[in-house]
Amino acid sequence: MAAEVKAWLEGEGHGSVFLDFDPEVGIPAGRSWEQELYRQLRACRAVILVCSEHSMSSRWCFAEITHARSLGKPIFPLKVDGCEVDPVLTDRQIIDLTSDRERAFERLARGLALAGIDAANPFDWDGSRPPYPGLLCFQEKDAAIFFGRDKEVGRGLDLLHQVRRYGGAGLLLVLGGSGSGKSSLVRAGMIPRLRRDRDNWLVVDPFRPGEEPWESLAAALATAFERAGEAGDRKDIRRRLEAGPGPEADGGEPLVELARDLRQAAGQTEATVLLVVDQFEELLAHPDGHPSADFLARLREALEDPRAPLLAVATLRSDFLGSFQKNRAIGGIPFRDFLVGGMSVEALTEVIVKPAELAGLDMEQALVQALLEDTRTEDALPLLAFTLRELYELATADSTSLGVSEYRDRLGGLQGSVARAAEGLLEVRPLTGEQEEELRGAFLGMVRMDEDGHFARDALSWNLLSESAHEW
Repeated sequence: MAAEVKAWLEGEGHGSVFLDFDPEVGIPAGRSWEQELYRQLRACRAVILVCSEHSMSSRWCFAEITHARSLGKPIFPLKVDGCEVDPVLTDRQIIDLTSDRERAFERLARGLALAGIDAANPFDWDGSRPPYPGLLCFQEKDAAIFFGRDKEVGRGLDLLHQVRRYGGAGLLLVLGGSGSGKSSLVRAGMIPRLRRDRDNWLVVDPFRPGEEPWESLAAALATAFERAGEAGDRKDIRRRLEAGPGPEADGGEPLVELARDLRQAAGQTEATVLLVVDQFEELLAHPDGHPSADFLARLREALEDPRAPLLAVATLRSDFLGSFQKNRAIGGIPFRDFLVGGMSVEALTEVIVKPAELAGLDMEQALVQALLEDTRTEDALPLLAFTLRELYELATADSTSLGVSEYRDRLGGLQGSVARAAEGLLEVRPLTGEQEEELRGAFLGMVRMDEDGHFARDALSWNLLSESAHEW
């Protein structure tokens, strides 16, 4: 029966199905079967359990079930004979294969889709956006062209599912160096999959705190209410947030009350509302009196409320973790975290090759190798992203192939591509001495330093820039 289920999954388009006794993808000869099973449980997106008299009486199957539950994995029990299903699974909807098998497999397909594991309905790329975003962050609509971070996406989803199920921490920090791709991972990797899991998650659009965190949060919540079919008054939401607990909310934190209201409006009364705070370091190391202190204190109160249907995921530069932990308003809050580190050669190859395949472009193997050789350090990822976008622009203008000669001769390699773009712009629009000073001041205004000497991005109002800087 397990082999039949595996064949059905592969027929539905699921390309990575592990079955321990399978001669091709199962446990290799000579390897510790126990360690391999636990490794596969950690890596998988879901567990399909074939419930039979034999499996329900097996201590090892019971151990696998409890381990999968502790990891927060979705579990789909399939009853294949007259066995009594173990009580540990009675909180799950059992799929009965002993009668109407076609209907049972339809239910399994729907359950997998609701859990965000839908091979028959992958994320679509419609061609209206470039397959390589360049220096821009990947967005939710770029899910189809976001490659190379499957393990990190799975890790983030597992942690959120664990927190939702077992509690203990209302905040998940996605850590990584500047340019490591934290924001893209959350926006294009995690959020699209959580959106599909409507039974469990109601995702509020990501927001950057900037100089006015209450305004940023209010705008994100207003959009969420509008998506749920209810008018979202941004000004009213901000007023409620800033007013704090009061009689109107029965003394409760307004953010918690808004989360409950949002669930009702969306018809997702059992879902957890997920806030997504991008570039959390923008809230840290501000002077006394800045609204970020009150924002952080109130966010902490909401996330620590055990009755709140609310969790948050935030991207944070890893060198700001110390500042986060020492911050008077938020430091000490229980949180989970995982690090977005460097990418393997295999992952980088996907980043380079897969989007080109979607766009119908041919890529020379020599070009792939040259890009891999030039992208040896983590801080080279933004340069790779920019260069791939430049190569794409050349290809769409001239041909349908990407070659190493364009990369070396026309762009000047990874480092040369950025310099070429900047020099080309300055040739067309040379700067006067006064314009150079104005732009230098604008760039410096987008950076600040915390008490530990770390540089952080800072939001700069467009109105504070000179008219000359606006032109650039």
